Amino acid sequence: MCFRDRTVLVSRCPFPSHSHALFKVVFTRADMSGMVLARVGLCTPVAPSGSDAVVPLTAEQRLALFSDLARVVTWEFDPRGAGIRWHTPLARLIGDDPTPGSYWLSSGPAGRHGQSVRPVEPDELGDALLAPVIEGARAGMGWDSYELLQEMVAPSGQPTRLLVRAMSVSGGPEGHLFGIVGEPEPVDGTPWISADTAERLQLLVEHSPSGIVVHQDGKLVYANASAIKMTGYRTLQEGVGQPITAFLHPDHVGPTVARLSQLFHSGDVVKGHEALILHSDGTEVPVEVTSARTTWGGKPAFQVILHDITERKAAEEANRALLAVERRYAAAVAALEEGVLVLDRDGSVQAANESAVRILGHRLQRGRGDAVLTGGGIVWGVDGGAIAAEDLPVARALRRQVTRSHAVLGVVSDGGVRQWLSVNTRRLDDDQSVDGAVVVCSVSDITERKQLMDRLAWEARNDVLTGLLNRTGLLARISETVADADLVGGAVLLVIDVDRFKMVNDSLGHAAGDEVLRAVAHRLADAVPPTAAVGRLHGDGFAVLLTGVVDTEGAVAWAETLRAALARPLRLVSGRILNLGVSAGVVRADPSERDAGRLLQDADLAMLEAKGRHRGRVALFDAGLRDEIGGRLELEHDLRAAVANGELRVEYQPVASLADGRVVGLEALVRWEHPSRGLLMPARFIGLAEESELIVTLGSWVLVQSFSQMARWRARHRGAEDAFLAVNVSPRQLEGSDLVPAVDEALRRSGLSPSAVVLEITESGFVADDPHIARVLDDLRGAGLRLAVDDFGAGYSSLSQLKRLPVSFLKIDRAFVEGIGTNHQDDHIVSVVTELGHGLGVRVIAEGVETETQRDAARRLGCDLYQGYLLARPCPSATVPAFWPGAGGPGKR
Repeated sequence: MCFRDRTVLVSRCPFPSHSHALFKVVFTRADMSGMVLARVGLCTPVAPSGSDAVVPLTAEQRLALFSDLARVVTWEFDPRGAGIRWHTPLARLIGDDPTPGSYWLSSGPAGRHGQSVRPVEPDELGDALLAPVIEGARAGMGWDSYELLQEMVAPSGQPTRLLVRAMSVSGGPEGHLFGIVGEPEPVDGTPWISADTAERLQLLVEHSPSGIVVHQDGKLVYANASAIKMTGYRTLQEGVGQPITAFLHPDHVGPTVARLSQLFHSGDVVKGHEALILHSDGTEVPVEVTSARTTWGGKPAFQVILHDITERKAAEEANRALLAVERRYAAAVAALEEGVLVLDRDGSVQAANESAVRILGHRLQRGRGDAVLTGGGIVWGVDGGAIAAEDLPVARALRRQVTRSHAVLGVVSDGGVRQWLSVNTRRLDDDQSVDGAVVVCSVSDITERKQLMDRLAWEARNDVLTGLLNRTGLLARISETVADADLVGGAVLLVIDVDRFKMVNDSLGHAAGDEVLRAVAHRLADAVPPTAAVGRLHGDGFAVLLTGVVDTEGAVAWAETLRAALARPLRLVSGRILNLGVSAGVVRADPSERDAGRLLQDADLAMLEAKGRHRGRVALFDAGLRDEIGGRLELEHDLRAAVANGELRVEYQPVASLADGRVVGLEALVRWEHPSRGLLMPARFIGLAEESELIVTLGSWVLVQSFSQMARWRARHRGAEDAFLAVNVSPRQLEGSDLVPAVDEALRRSGLSPSAVVLEITESGFVADDPHIARVLDDLRGAGLRLAVDDFGAGYSSLSQLKRLPVSFLKIDRAFVEGIGTNHQDDHIVSVVTELGHGLGVRVIAEGVETETQRDAARRLGCDLYQGYLLARPCPSATVPAFWPGAGGPGKR
């Protein structure tokens, strides 16, 4: 029968106390589940006499009728007094005459951890059924309704379930309940689970490899053994009552709560989401979660199944990592500049990256095996010889199973030009082979690298500018020659140096200088036999190694021949014609001396000896030259200790005005009191100092000593207040980075005014076309110092450079001053230089004046100042004050 929301029926029924009774039954649908509530009322009581009067029923009668109609028993719990009161006896539901014996009743809700069954006597059965509800009410649990399924086994062995429902009585004391006990209908015809089946299900839950938990009101109420293991607790009791969020990773709390909020009704399920469970040791356990809405102890709860997916996640991560590696590997191979090939057993190409296609071109499609690399043509090795087909890398890998690394092959490219390849081959083992792949081959185009390496190897032994052997290459040829007994007896080595080559560089520029060097190299190579070795040692130094020269006369004859070849007029591309002169040193190889370096050194000593003879000469090596060189080395050693030992001193030579003879300045000149060689002039040791970089230390010492002395004289002597101090500066000092700091330090320590200092720099130092030197000169002039050109006229480009030099004085070289007053040409030169200097605002000094004739001529030709033995020789500092008025000096001249 299908009831509408409210249906009223009237029925006449027999009743024990009446003959007939008329009842009114009101049926009402309670909820969407189809449950129907019935209210029965006695409409018209019927008296036994048959009258029509209606006798009303009591509340208990109505409740009893309702219980019969609904097949339920009713009960009530009053926490203040009587406790449980059964309005209808439980026997109506389980039978009025139950089988003697005890009922078996579960001690808790089905599936609860630790549940058991216990025997209950018939008169205790009702209270035992309601015990979970009553205990909860007495414990202060508050709810509006309660529903509980209790399992029961009758003494006959018949299992059944009873549905216990309760509702809070509004308006009554807290915990006042009214409820029913009835038999629930099976859902969709599904029969109730028997006791033994329930036990088996419980075992499945307890021993399930998946974790199963129940949480209620946000707290854990049940967990099986697998779930306990996941969390790291030892027993269920340790976790019960803990917030469910305590077991979740913080990042998964929000999403989990959001999914649970989707479960509205009992039986709703959310499957397949993932979460992280926190183990008590701090580790994280990834799980796949299925959540369902259920009840626990008659209250809403959530049952969760947790499947440990640690291994699956690890496998997925490993798979992702493998895929990532494969993708990166594939991308890397595709992006390699190096070509990569995979060949099968027949040598056919199975796979190739784009670089292989670019490097090999058509050979890749047309060839097989090594022909993929070579095109099937001739293959050259690094030594220039052909490589046999069976020795090529792919053939060796396929037939001999030999791995090759960096095999260099010279082949002909698609464009018909020589191409150099570097090839690596590796044969794959059976467990490495995929789809028949046997050989992996990598190939690089090293043509440019090979050409560069060949070029570097050539440059290591040859001079780039001239194409001749360099010093290393020449020494190697000399070593080969002196090691050959058949050649050493007739071997002759000549070292040739171009005279005044610096003049060419300074006056015509380095491009012209390079042109001269190439011309010299070409003429030397043309003048000697093909068996001779010609090399460039340095700058303008060359060497020629000849064999088959039987005597010293023949060696000298060759030297003269080469001098003559180089002496021919040379026309430059600019049209300028140069006449070159050379100096040559000659040494014959001694069969007892096989040291190539020693032979070259001896020839170089002979060349220096030739230069010392006013250039343009040929000199033979003499053993005495070695002694001289040894003496120079010994002197250099002594010079290193001279400053520390106090062996150096400064003398001063005055500079006077030609107009009135007044001493206006002093030139500082260094002297060396050698402990065994006596007093040495600068010409004996300044050259050594420049060659060995001692000039920096020596020059700094002279600056400090002379600046301090001059400062004292200017402060103490009348007439010295405006005098200047001239100090010579070496070109090597200009080329370095220490000169400006050394000058600044000497000025600071002495207190001397920068305007009192004149730095004398040789003309060659001024005209060097070097931006660094130009910056140094500008820095010195900017600091307030004055500059002078020393030995003016001895250089090669004075006039072209003078207009841009920041100088204050020109010192005319003594070679021109020597003849003035007696030699018309020298007079004219000095006059022109003086006029030029005055035109540029520069004062002119005549140096080396030794006679009154020279002094008078210098005054007549316009020179401003003079210096020389006529005025005074260099003297110690103690005698210098005599040069000023009032100190007994020479006075005006």
